Amino acid sequence: MTNQKEPRAPLDMDADEFREAGHQLVDKIADFLAGLNERDIHKPNAANVAREALGTVSLPNTGSSTEDVIGEVSDLLLEQSLFNGHPRFWGYVNGSASPLGALGDLLASSINANVCTWTVAPVASEIERQAVGWIGDLLNFPNDPKCDSGGLLVSGGTMANITGLLAAKRARFGAEIREQGNVFKGAEKSKFYATVETHAWLEKALDMMGFGESAINRVATDDNLRMDIDALQKSIQCDLEQGFLPLAVIASAGTVSTGAIDPLEEIAEICKQHNIWFHIDGAYGAVSACVPSTSDELAGIGLADSVAMDAHKWLFVPFEAGCVLLRNRLHLTDTFAHETTYYPTTGGPNALPIAYRDQGVQTSRGFRALKVWMCLKRAGKDGYAQMIGNNIRQAKRLYEKVQQHPELEAVSQGLSITTFRYHPAEIHDEELLNKLNREILSTLQAKAWAYPSHATVNGKYLIRVCITNFRTTDQDIDELPDRVLSIARNIS
Repeated sequence: MTNQKEPRAPLDMDADEFREAGHQLVDKIADFLAGLNERDIHKPNAANVAREALGTVSLPNTGSSTEDVIGEVSDLLLEQSLFNGHPRFWGYVNGSASPLGALGDLLASSINANVCTWTVAPVASEIERQAVGWIGDLLNFPNDPKCDSGGLLVSGGTMANITGLLAAKRARFGAEIREQGNVFKGAEKSKFYATVETHAWLEKALDMMGFGESAINRVATDDNLRMDIDALQKSIQCDLEQGFLPLAVIASAGTVSTGAIDPLEEIAEICKQHNIWFHIDGAYGAVSACVPSTSDELAGIGLADSVAMDAHKWLFVPFEAGCVLLRNRLHLTDTFAHETTYYPTTGGPNALPIAYRDQGVQTSRGFRALKVWMCLKRAGKDGYAQMIGNNIRQAKRLYEKVQQHPELEAVSQGLSITTFRYHPAEIHDEELLNKLNREILSTLQAKAWAYPSHATVNGKYLIRVCITNFRTTDQDIDELPDRVLSIARNIS
Protein backbone atom coordinates (compact mmCIF):
# COMPACT_ATOMS: atom_id res chain seq x y z
CA MET A 1 0.00 0.00 0.00
CA THR A 2 1.52 3.35 -1.02
CA ASN A 3 1.37 6.40 1.17
CA GLN A 4 -1.05 9.04 -0.05
CA LYS A 5 0.33 12.59 -0.11
CA GLU A 6 -1.66 14.67 2.34
CA PRO A 7 -3.49 17.71 0.96
CA ARG A 8 -1.56 20.95 1.19
CA ALA A 9 -2.55 23.44 3.88
CA PRO A 10 -4.53 26.44 2.55
CA LEU A 11 -1.71 28.87 3.34
CA ASP A 12 1.14 26.72 2.04
CA MET A 13 2.86 27.44 -1.29
CA ASP A 14 5.26 25.30 -3.26
CA ALA A 15 8.49 26.83 -4.50
CA ASP A 16 7.25 27.51 -8.03
CA GLU A 17 4.06 29.21 -6.84
CA PHE A 18 5.96 31.35 -4.36
CA ARG A 19 8.56 32.27 -6.98
CA GLU A 20 5.93 33.28 -9.54
CA ALA A 21 3.86 35.30 -7.06
CA GLY A 22 6.96 36.94 -5.63
CA HIS A 23 8.31 37.95 -9.02
CA GLN A 24 5.00 39.48 -10.04
CA LEU A 25 4.73 41.44 -6.80
CA VAL A 26 8.34 42.64 -6.93
CA ASP A 27 7.79 43.81 -10.50
CA LYS A 28 4.74 45.79 -9.39
CA ILE A 29 6.63 47.38 -6.51
CA ALA A 30 9.61 48.20 -8.73
CA ASP A 31 7.33 49.96 -11.23
CA PHE A 32 5.66 51.82 -8.37
CA LEU A 33 8.98 53.05 -6.96
CA ALA A 34 10.27 54.00 -10.41
CA GLY A 35 7.26 56.24 -11.00
CA LEU A 36 6.86 57.58 -7.47
CA ASN A 37 8.19 61.04 -8.37
CA GLU A 38 5.47 61.50 -11.00
CA ARG A 39 2.54 60.46 -8.81
CA ASP A 40 0.27 62.58 -6.69
CA ILE A 41 1.17 62.13 -3.05
CA HIS A 42 -2.32 60.89 -2.26
CA LYS A 43 -5.79 60.49 -3.74
CA PRO A 44 -8.90 62.28 -2.49
CA ASN A 45 -11.39 60.11 -0.59
CA ALA A 46 -8.95 57.19 -0.50
CA ALA A 47 -10.50 55.74 2.67
CA ASN A 48 -13.96 55.72 1.07
CA VAL A 49 -12.55 54.15 -2.09
CA ALA A 50 -10.86 51.45 -0.01
CA ARG A 51 -14.00 50.78 2.03
CA GLU A 52 -16.09 50.40 -1.11
CA ALA A 53 -13.52 48.13 -2.76
CA LEU A 54 -13.10 45.91 0.30
CA GLY A 55 -16.82 45.82 1.04
CA THR A 56 -18.51 44.92 4.28
CA VAL A 57 -19.19 41.24 3.66
CA SER A 58 -18.43 38.63 6.29
CA LEU A 59 -15.34 36.45 6.06
CA PRO A 60 -15.95 34.07 3.14
CA ASN A 61 -16.03 30.34 3.76
CA THR A 62 -13.99 29.64 0.65
CA GLY A 63 -10.55 31.14 0.18
CA SER A 64 -9.24 32.95 -2.90
CA SER A 65 -6.31 32.22 -5.17
CA THR A 66 -2.88 33.66 -4.38
CA GLU A 67 -3.01 35.66 -7.60
CA ASP A 68 -6.38 37.22 -6.72
CA VAL A 69 -5.35 38.05 -3.15
CA ILE A 70 -2.09 39.74 -4.12
CA GLY A 71 -3.61 41.47 -7.13
CA GLU A 72 -6.54 42.95 -5.20
CA VAL A 73 -4.60 44.31 -2.25
CA SER A 74 -1.51 45.46 -4.15
CA ASP A 75 -3.55 47.47 -6.65
CA LEU A 76 -5.46 49.13 -3.83
CA LEU A 77 -2.35 49.97 -1.81
CA LEU A 78 -0.27 51.14 -4.75
CA GLU A 79 -3.01 53.45 -6.00
CA GLN A 80 -4.88 54.77 -2.96
CA SER A 81 -2.29 55.18 -0.19
CA LEU A 82 -0.69 58.38 1.03
CA PHE A 83 2.86 57.91 -0.23
CA ASN A 84 5.25 59.06 2.48
CA GLY A 85 8.20 58.01 0.31
CA HIS A 86 7.28 60.64 -2.28
CA PRO A 87 10.05 63.25 -2.70
CA ARG A 88 7.69 66.04 -1.62
CA PHE A 89 6.21 64.34 1.42
CA TRP A 90 7.35 66.65 4.22
CA GLY A 91 4.68 66.04 6.84
CA TYR A 92 5.28 65.01 10.46
CA VAL A 93 8.65 63.25 10.98
CA ASN A 94 8.35 60.42 8.54
CA GLY A 95 11.41 58.97 6.84
CA SER A 96 11.27 57.81 3.24
CA ALA A 97 11.68 54.04 3.55
CA SER A 98 14.53 52.46 1.63
CA PRO A 99 13.78 49.69 -0.88
CA LEU A 100 16.51 47.62 0.78
CA GLY A 101 14.57 47.83 4.04
CA ALA A 102 11.52 46.39 2.29
CA LEU A 103 13.59 43.45 1.10
CA GLY A 104 14.87 43.07 4.66
CA ASP A 105 11.27 42.76 5.87
CA LEU A 106 10.64 40.03 3.28
CA LEU A 107 13.66 38.03 4.40
CA ALA A 108 12.91 38.56 8.09
CA SER A 109 9.30 37.44 7.63
CA SER A 110 10.45 34.35 5.77
CA ILE A 111 12.69 33.31 8.67
CA ASN A 112 10.03 34.48 11.16
CA ALA A 113 12.42 34.56 14.09
CA ASN A 114 10.95 35.29 17.51
CA VAL A 115 13.76 37.40 18.93
CA CYS A 116 12.97 36.77 22.57
CA THR A 117 15.99 34.63 23.48
CA TRP A 118 19.31 33.71 21.89
CA THR A 119 18.29 30.04 21.95
CA VAL A 120 15.29 30.39 19.66
CA ALA A 121 16.76 33.17 17.49
CA PRO A 122 20.57 32.95 17.62
CA VAL A 123 21.43 34.74 14.38
CA ALA A 124 18.62 37.29 14.65
CA SER A 125 19.67 38.13 18.22
CA GLU A 126 23.25 38.70 17.18
CA ILE A 127 22.11 40.89 14.29
CA GLU A 128 20.05 42.98 16.71
CA ARG A 129 23.00 43.25 19.09
CA GLN A 130 25.21 44.58 16.29
CA ALA A 131 22.54 46.89 14.85
CA VAL A 132 21.96 48.48 18.27
CA GLY A 133 25.70 48.97 18.68
CA TRP A 134 25.97 50.58 15.25
CA ILE A 135 23.15 52.98 16.13
CA GLY A 136 25.17 53.89 19.21
CA ASP A 137 28.13 54.60 16.92
CA LEU A 138 26.02 56.98 14.82
CA LEU A 139 24.88 58.82 17.95
CA ASN A 140 28.37 58.86 19.50
CA PHE A 141 26.86 56.94 22.40
CA PRO A 142 29.19 54.53 24.22
CA ASN A 143 29.50 51.29 22.25
CA ASP A 144 32.38 49.33 23.71
CA PRO A 145 32.19 45.59 24.45
CA LYS A 146 34.05 46.29 27.70
CA CYS A 147 31.48 48.81 28.97
CA ASP A 148 27.96 48.24 30.27
CA SER A 149 26.10 50.22 27.60
CA GLY A 150 23.51 48.60 25.39
CA GLY A 151 19.88 48.51 24.44
CA LEU A 152 17.33 46.96 22.15
CA LEU A 153 14.98 47.65 19.28
CA VAL A 154 11.35 48.46 19.98
CA SER A 155 8.30 49.48 17.97
CA GLY A 156 9.10 53.19 17.86
CA GLY A 157 10.06 56.35 19.72
CA THR A 158 7.13 56.26 22.15
CA MET A 159 8.01 52.79 23.40
CA ALA A 160 11.73 53.63 23.43
CA ASN A 161 11.06 56.68 25.60
CA ILE A 162 8.72 54.78 27.92
CA THR A 163 11.32 52.02 28.29
CA GLY A 164 13.94 54.59 29.28
CA LEU A 165 11.71 56.13 31.96
CA LEU A 166 10.73 52.72 33.35
CA ALA A 167 14.44 51.98 33.73
CA ALA A 168 14.89 55.35 35.47
CA LYS A 169 12.14 54.49 37.95
CA ARG A 170 13.64 51.09 38.78
CA ALA A 171 17.16 52.55 39.07
CA ARG A 172 15.98 55.23 41.50
CA PHE A 173 13.82 53.12 43.82
CA GLY A 174 15.28 49.62 43.59
CA ALA A 175 13.68 46.19 43.33
CA GLU A 176 10.92 46.89 45.87
CA ILE A 177 9.22 49.32 43.48
CA ARG A 178 8.14 46.34 41.35
CA GLU A 179 6.44 44.78 44.32
CA GLN A 180 4.90 47.76 46.06
CA GLY A 181 4.36 50.20 43.21
CA ASN A 182 4.37 53.95 43.46
CA VAL A 183 3.59 54.00 47.18
CA PHE A 184 7.13 52.73 47.87
CA LYS A 185 9.46 55.36 49.36
CA GLY A 186 7.16 58.15 48.31
CA ALA A 187 7.58 57.41 44.60
CA GLU A 188 4.23 59.08 43.98
CA LYS A 189 6.01 62.40 44.66
CA SER A 190 8.31 61.93 41.64
CA LYS A 191 8.78 64.80 39.22
CA PHE A 192 9.75 64.74 35.56
CA TYR A 193 11.15 67.85 33.87
CA ALA A 194 10.41 68.70 30.25
CA THR A 195 9.44 71.68 28.11
CA VAL A 196 6.12 72.25 26.36
CA GLU A 197 7.94 71.31 23.16
CA THR A 198 8.40 67.71 24.35
CA HIS A 199 6.43 65.17 22.33
CA ALA A 200 3.13 63.93 23.76
CA TRP A 201 4.58 60.47 24.43
CA LEU A 202 5.47 61.82 27.88
CA GLU A 203 1.86 62.18 29.01
CA LYS A 204 1.16 58.66 27.77
CA ALA A 205 4.21 57.30 29.58
CA LEU A 206 3.39 58.84 32.95
CA ASP A 207 -0.20 57.70 32.67
CA MET A 208 0.96 54.14 32.06
CA MET A 209 3.51 54.37 34.88
CA GLY A 210 0.87 55.47 37.38
CA PHE A 211 2.25 58.95 38.02
CA GLY A 212 -0.19 61.03 36.00
CA GLU A 213 0.39 64.26 34.11
CA SER A 214 0.65 66.25 37.34
CA ALA A 215 4.12 64.73 37.75
CA ILE A 216 5.37 66.79 34.80
CA ASN A 217 7.11 70.03 35.63
CA ARG A 218 7.10 72.14 32.47
CA VAL A 219 10.37 74.03 32.20
CA ALA A 220 10.45 77.35 30.38
CA THR A 221 12.20 77.69 27.02
CA ASP A 222 14.47 80.37 25.58
CA ASP A 223 13.81 82.38 22.41
CA ASN A 224 14.86 79.36 20.30
CA LEU A 225 12.44 77.02 22.13
CA ARG A 226 15.32 75.24 23.90
CA MET A 227 15.09 74.29 27.56
CA ASP A 228 16.14 77.22 29.73
CA ILE A 229 18.92 76.03 32.06
CA ASP A 230 18.29 78.60 34.79
CA ALA A 231 14.59 77.74 34.78
CA LEU A 232 15.42 74.02 35.08
CA GLN A 233 17.70 74.63 38.05
CA LYS A 234 15.07 76.74 39.79
CA SER A 235 12.32 74.17 39.12
CA ILE A 236 14.38 71.37 40.65
CA GLN A 237 15.32 73.44 43.68
CA CYS A 238 11.73 74.50 44.26
CA ASP A 239 10.48 70.90 44.05
CA LEU A 240 13.16 69.71 46.49
CA GLU A 241 12.12 72.37 48.99
CA GLN A 242 8.50 71.21 48.71
CA GLY A 243 9.37 67.56 49.32
CA PHE A 244 9.11 66.25 45.78
CA LEU A 245 11.53 63.74 44.24
CA PRO A 246 13.18 64.90 40.99
CA LEU A 247 13.35 61.63 39.05
CA ALA A 248 14.23 62.47 35.44
CA VAL A 249 14.94 65.33 33.09
CA ILE A 250 13.72 64.74 29.55
CA ALA A 251 15.70 66.69 26.97
CA SER A 252 14.90 66.86 23.27
CA ALA A 253 17.46 66.23 20.56
CA GLY A 254 15.28 67.75 17.86
CA THR A 255 11.74 68.78 18.80
CA VAL A 256 8.90 67.74 16.53
CA SER A 257 7.63 71.26 15.83
CA THR A 258 10.82 73.14 15.01
CA GLY A 259 13.81 70.80 15.38
CA ALA A 260 15.11 72.60 18.49
CA ILE A 261 17.93 70.89 20.41
CA ASP A 262 18.02 71.39 24.16
CA PRO A 263 21.43 72.27 25.73
CA LEU A 264 22.36 68.68 26.43
CA GLU A 265 25.75 69.10 28.09
CA GLU A 266 24.46 71.72 30.51
CA ILE A 267 21.45 69.58 31.37
CA ALA A 268 23.75 66.61 31.97
CA GLU A 269 25.74 68.66 34.48
CA ILE A 270 22.61 69.66 36.40
CA CYS A 271 21.41 66.04 36.48
CA LYS A 272 24.82 64.99 37.81
CA GLN A 273 24.65 67.62 40.58
CA HIS A 274 21.25 66.42 41.78
CA ASN A 275 21.59 62.70 40.98
CA ILE A 276 18.71 62.87 38.49
CA TRP A 277 18.27 60.46 35.57
CA PHE A 278 19.10 62.18 32.28
CA HIS A 279 16.92 60.96 29.41
CA ILE A 280 17.13 62.24 25.83
CA ASP A 281 14.24 62.00 23.40
CA GLY A 282 16.21 61.80 20.19
CA ALA A 283 13.53 60.01 18.20
CA TYR A 284 13.90 62.53 15.38
CA GLY A 285 17.22 64.31 15.63
CA ALA A 286 19.70 62.16 17.53
CA VAL A 287 21.09 60.46 14.42
CA SER A 288 22.14 63.83 13.02
CA ALA A 289 25.02 63.60 15.50
CA CYS A 290 26.86 61.91 12.61
CA VAL A 291 26.72 65.16 10.59
CA PRO A 292 29.68 67.51 11.25
CA SER A 293 27.51 70.65 11.14
CA THR A 294 25.33 69.46 14.05
CA SER A 295 27.69 67.19 15.98
CA ASP A 296 28.72 69.90 18.49
CA GLU A 297 25.10 70.59 19.50
CA LEU A 298 24.56 66.87 20.03
CA ALA A 299 27.84 66.08 21.79
CA GLY A 300 25.94 65.62 25.06
CA ILE A 301 24.13 62.52 23.85
CA GLY A 302 26.90 60.35 25.23
CA LEU A 303 26.31 61.81 28.70
CA ALA A 304 22.70 60.61 28.95
CA ASP A 305 21.55 57.69 31.08
CA SER A 306 19.11 56.71 28.33
CA VAL A 307 18.41 57.78 24.76
CA ALA A 308 15.45 57.03 22.50
CA MET A 309 15.61 57.20 18.72
CA ASP A 310 13.59 56.07 15.71
CA ALA A 311 15.22 54.13 12.90
CA HIS A 312 12.03 54.56 10.86
CA LYS A 313 12.59 58.29 10.81
CA TRP A 314 16.01 59.51 9.71
CA LEU A 315 17.61 56.10 9.18
CA PHE A 316 15.09 55.59 6.36
CA VAL A 317 14.02 52.17 7.63
CA PRO A 318 10.44 50.94 7.01
CA PHE A 319 8.04 50.99 9.96
CA GLU A 320 8.33 49.84 12.73
CA ALA A 321 11.78 50.30 14.21
CA GLY A 322 12.73 52.33 17.29
CA CYS A 323 15.70 51.93 19.61
CA VAL A 324 16.48 52.64 23.26
CA LEU A 325 20.08 52.89 24.49
CA LEU A 326 21.27 52.90 28.11
CA ARG A 327 24.67 53.71 29.57
CA ASN A 328 24.11 50.73 31.87
CA ARG A 329 22.01 48.08 30.17
CA LEU A 330 21.65 46.18 33.44
CA HIS A 331 18.96 48.69 34.39
CA LEU A 332 16.88 47.13 31.62
CA THR A 333 17.31 43.65 33.06
CA ASP A 334 16.51 44.90 36.56
CA THR A 335 13.36 46.53 35.22
CA PHE A 336 11.97 43.81 32.97
CA ALA A 337 13.43 40.38 33.80
CA HIS A 338 11.17 37.81 35.46
CA GLU A 339 11.93 34.22 36.34
CA THR A 340 9.99 31.67 34.27
CA THR A 341 9.96 27.91 33.88
CA TYR A 342 9.08 27.88 30.20
CA TYR A 343 12.01 29.66 28.49
CA PRO A 344 15.30 27.88 27.85
CA THR A 345 18.42 29.09 29.65
CA THR A 346 22.05 28.15 29.28
CA GLY A 347 24.41 28.55 32.24
CA GLY A 348 28.01 27.72 32.88
CA PRO A 349 30.86 28.41 30.47
CA ASN A 350 28.48 28.51 27.49
CA ALA A 351 26.13 31.06 29.03
CA LEU A 352 24.14 33.03 26.49
CA PRO A 353 23.66 36.82 26.60
CA ILE A 354 20.67 38.20 28.49
CA ALA A 355 17.51 37.46 26.52
CA TYR A 356 15.82 40.42 24.86
CA ARG A 357 12.53 39.41 26.51
CA ASP A 358 14.28 40.30 29.80
CA GLN A 359 15.34 43.73 28.56
CA GLY A 360 12.05 45.25 27.43
CA VAL A 361 8.26 45.15 27.49
CA GLN A 362 7.75 42.59 24.73
CA THR A 363 8.13 38.85 25.12
CA SER A 364 7.41 37.78 21.55
CA ARG A 365 9.47 40.11 19.35
CA GLY A 366 9.64 40.36 15.59
CA PHE A 367 12.90 40.39 13.64
CA ARG A 368 12.81 44.16 13.02
CA ALA A 369 16.58 44.31 13.43
CA LEU A 370 17.29 42.84 10.00
CA LYS A 371 16.06 45.81 7.96
CA VAL A 372 17.89 48.15 10.33
CA TRP A 373 21.12 46.18 10.06
CA MET A 374 20.88 45.95 6.27
CA CYS A 375 20.36 49.70 5.85
CA LEU A 376 23.22 50.53 8.23
CA LYS A 377 25.50 48.04 6.50
CA ARG A 378 24.61 49.36 3.03
CA ALA A 379 24.99 53.10 3.74
CA GLY A 380 27.61 53.16 6.46
CA LYS A 381 28.27 56.17 8.68
CA ASP A 382 29.44 58.30 5.77
CA GLY A 383 26.35 57.49 3.72
CA TYR A 384 24.03 58.52 6.54
CA ALA A 385 26.02 61.68 7.21
CA GLN A 386 25.63 62.56 3.53
CA MET A 387 21.85 61.89 3.35
CA ILE A 388 20.98 63.50 6.69
CA GLY A 389 23.31 66.42 6.04
CA ASN A 390 21.68 66.98 2.67
CA ASN A 391 18.21 67.17 4.26
CA ILE A 392 19.50 69.76 6.76
CA ARG A 393 21.02 71.76 3.91
CA GLN A 394 17.73 71.63 2.00
CA ALA A 395 15.78 72.92 5.02
CA LYS A 396 18.19 75.86 5.27
CA ARG A 397 17.80 76.42 1.54
CA LEU A 398 14.03 76.59 1.92
CA TYR A 399 14.34 79.06 4.80
CA GLU A 400 16.47 81.31 2.60
CA LYS A 401 14.10 80.97 -0.37
CA VAL A 402 11.13 81.95 1.82
CA GLN A 403 13.00 85.05 3.00
CA GLN A 404 13.23 86.22 -0.61
CA HIS A 405 9.43 86.67 -0.77
CA PRO A 406 8.03 89.76 1.05
CA GLU A 407 4.61 88.10 1.47
CA LEU A 408 6.09 85.13 3.32
CA GLU A 409 7.46 85.11 6.86
CA ALA A 410 10.26 82.65 7.67
CA VAL A 411 9.81 81.78 11.34
CA SER A 412 12.23 79.01 12.31
CA GLN A 413 14.81 76.59 11.00
CA GLY A 414 16.20 73.72 13.05
CA LEU A 415 17.78 70.49 11.80
CA SER A 416 15.70 69.57 8.74
CA ILE A 417 12.57 71.52 9.75
CA THR A 418 11.63 74.93 8.38
CA THR A 419 8.48 76.76 9.43
CA PHE A 420 7.00 79.77 7.69
CA ARG A 421 3.66 81.40 6.94
CA TYR A 422 1.89 83.65 4.50
CA HIS A 423 2.01 87.14 6.02
CA PRO A 424 1.42 90.07 3.67
CA ALA A 425 2.32 93.47 5.12
CA GLU A 426 -1.27 94.73 5.13
CA ILE A 427 -2.60 91.98 7.43
CA HIS A 428 -1.92 92.39 11.16
CA ASP A 429 -4.77 90.33 12.62
CA GLU A 430 -3.20 87.13 14.01
CA GLU A 431 -6.50 85.25 14.00
CA LEU A 432 -7.01 86.08 10.33
CA LEU A 433 -3.43 85.08 9.51
CA ASN A 434 -3.93 81.72 11.25
CA LYS A 435 -7.15 81.16 9.32
CA LEU A 436 -5.48 82.01 6.00
CA ASN A 437 -2.54 79.72 6.62
CA ARG A 438 -4.83 76.82 7.62
CA GLU A 439 -6.64 77.21 4.30
CA ILE A 440 -3.37 77.47 2.38
CA LEU A 441 -2.00 74.30 3.94
CA SER A 442 -5.27 72.42 3.48
CA THR A 443 -5.39 73.42 -0.19
CA LEU A 444 -1.73 72.56 -0.73
CA GLN A 445 -2.24 69.09 0.75
CA ALA A 446 -5.43 68.55 -1.28
CA LYS A 447 -3.64 69.39 -4.52
CA ALA A 448 -1.28 66.48 -3.67
CA TRP A 449 1.82 68.06 -5.22
CA ALA A 450 3.47 68.41 -1.82
CA TYR A 451 2.47 67.42 1.69
CA PRO A 452 3.85 69.61 4.51
CA SER A 453 2.20 69.64 7.92
CA HIS A 454 1.71 72.43 10.46
CA ALA A 455 3.14 73.72 13.71
CA THR A 456 1.76 76.23 16.18
CA VAL A 457 4.49 78.35 17.75
CA ASN A 458 3.70 81.25 20.10
CA GLY A 459 0.14 81.26 18.82
CA LYS A 460 1.16 81.39 15.15
CA TYR A 461 -0.21 78.72 12.81
CA LEU A 462 2.74 77.83 10.57
CA ILE A 463 3.38 75.73 7.50
CA ARG A 464 5.94 73.17 8.63
CA VAL A 465 8.27 71.40 6.20
CA CYS A 466 10.17 68.47 7.71
CA ILE A 467 12.61 66.93 5.23
CA THR A 468 13.55 63.39 6.25
CA ASN A 469 13.52 62.17 2.69
CA PHE A 470 16.43 60.98 0.56
CA ARG A 471 14.38 61.50 -2.62
CA THR A 472 13.81 65.25 -2.14
CA THR A 473 15.61 67.44 -4.67
CA ASP A 474 16.61 71.10 -4.56
CA GLN A 475 14.13 71.74 -7.37
CA ASP A 476 11.33 70.41 -5.15
CA ILE A 477 12.39 72.87 -2.45
CA ASP A 478 12.71 75.82 -4.80
CA GLU A 479 9.18 75.41 -6.22
CA LEU A 480 7.37 75.35 -2.89
CA PRO A 481 7.29 79.11 -2.01
CA ASP A 482 5.81 80.03 -5.40
CA ARG A 483 3.13 77.36 -5.09
CA VAL A 484 2.23 78.55 -1.60
CA LEU A 485 1.97 82.13 -2.84
CA SER A 486 -0.20 81.09 -5.78
CA ILE A 487 -2.65 79.38 -3.45
CA ALA A 488 -2.55 82.26 -0.96
CA ARG A 489 -3.38 84.89 -3.57
CA ASN A 490 -6.35 82.87 -4.82
CA ILE A 491 -7.68 82.47 -1.28
CA SER A 492 -7.15 86.02 -0.06
